Amino acid sequence: MSQLYENPKYYEIAFSFRDIPAEVDVFEECFKHFSRIPVKSVLELGCGNSPHMEALIKRGYQYNGLDLSKAMLEYSRQKAMQINAKVNLIHGNMVDFSLKEPVDFVFVALGSLYVKSTPELITHFNSVSRTLKRGGLYLLDWCIQFNLASGGGETWEIKRDEIHVKTTVSCRTINPVEQTVEETIIIEVNDNGKCQTIIGKDIKRDIYPQEFLCFISAFKDFEFVGWWNNWNLKNN
Repeated sequence: MSQLYENPKYYEIAFSFRDIPAEVDVFEECFKHFSRIPVKSVLELGCGNSPHMEALIKRGYQYNGLDLSKAMLEYSRQKAMQINAKVNLIHGNMVDFSLKEPVDFVFVALGSLYVKSTPELITHFNSVSRTLKRGGLYLLDWCIQFNLASGGGETWEIKRDEIHVKTTVSCRTINPVEQTVEETIIIEVNDNGKCQTIIGKDIKRDIYPQEFLCFISAFKDFEFVGWWNNWNLKNN
């Protein structure tokens, strides 16, 4: 397990720029326009520190989260206890998983679909199919690094109380034929004068738009309903 995911507090700060209530608004817009069943239960795959958990619970949804990091799950469990919420947190791999009870909505946020090959992608969608009720929605939030050849990365800084975090995310091509890339996340932390650098590296398979349409058309259990940019259903 990457060092990155053993430090959930700093990871949470690093990615706290997200507008979580607005993203949950988009979830509910999708429920309204596309779900064929009422949505009461949700599953976040690769939930990490479960940033959407509290907002979803406050709006009346039953939250389930699955992650491979026990440290992240324990951090999420403590967050749930602080708001006196009952949640279902599962230690598992998003490639191949199952739940005791199916859910109404499944989502992956922050580009966290970590599959390394086409067979893993197929296994992943089969797992989602087993887990999602018929008529339910699966929402994927991801970005595609079209300009990998140019190198470089993206850097930002966030301060919370006396903790200052500088984050850099970069990608490099591993195999252009298999469309695999290595994603590196570096978090430089200054916590009340105590400094450390946390590095995480993960390999994932890029999935391009037209390829995804062809891929999903082969699954009888799924129907493609649309794609949008920047959490805006009017921007496609």
